[in-house]
Amino acid sequence: MTNPKDIQTRLTEEEFQNIETAAIHTSYRQEKAILECVKAGDLELLQKTYQNLPAVRYGRMSSSSNPIKQLFYGGIANTTLVTRYAIEGGMDEERAFSLSDIYIKKMERATKEQDLEELNMQMAIDFTKQVAMAKEKARSHYSTPILQTMHLIYEHSHEKILLEDLASQVNLSPKYLSALFKKETGQTISNYILHTRIEEAKHLLTYTDYSSSQISEHLAFHSQSYFIQVFKSTTGLTPNQYRNKQGLIN
Repeated sequence: MTNPKDIQTRLTEEEFQNIETAAIHTSYRQEKAILECVKAGDLELLQKTYQNLPAVRYGRMSSSSNPIKQLFYGGIANTTLVTRYAIEGGMDEERAFSLSDIYIKKMERATKEQDLEELNMQMAIDFTKQVAMAKEKARSHYSTPILQTMHLIYEHSHEKILLEDLASQVNLSPKYLSALFKKETGQTISNYILHTRIEEAKHLLTYTDYSSSQISEHLAFHSQSYFIQVFKSTTGLTPNQYRNKQGLIN
């Protein structure tokens, strides 16, 4: 039977060694940012998150000093978490576990640190794509023009979006697209655009240090005051209150 005192002693030693060797684990905020992208099936945001966050750092999960073995165990832990979040995002459970097995076997055969790091990233990308496809299938009750419009709105959420431009892209008249969108989704195009931008704003407030004014400008709101007004009417909180409630930004 494990002695609780022994565990506490080992924990103290492990923390001390990590500090001494600068082997600090990847922050919870960074892990959560990546996992939430997987769960949302948001490939573009996942790639941006990888670009903007520091490199992933795993703890010493083995008594071995072999960096390949350390990365392999870290990769298993990462794959396990990603698999769970993908299932929560709508990916078929059996398919998710099968994909997990495939990547763990690939990691087991890797002989270079760079290969393991690339496999870890590719694994998260692959799961994110699978979740996106599952979500797309779940939304299949929408007509093709409406699905295309939703995609265009998301893709251009950082720019000024005009109804005329959307209609032109999906080969419908502005009036007909507007009526069809309201009929199928239950909301206007302008409201859907605002909802898309507010969802991205919530992600930025949670996982970045960007100020409200920077986020407002980034998401093409015509003023910071309007952004705050819309954000509060949607969430019941100001952007700063929302960020403080998340408790993830130091």
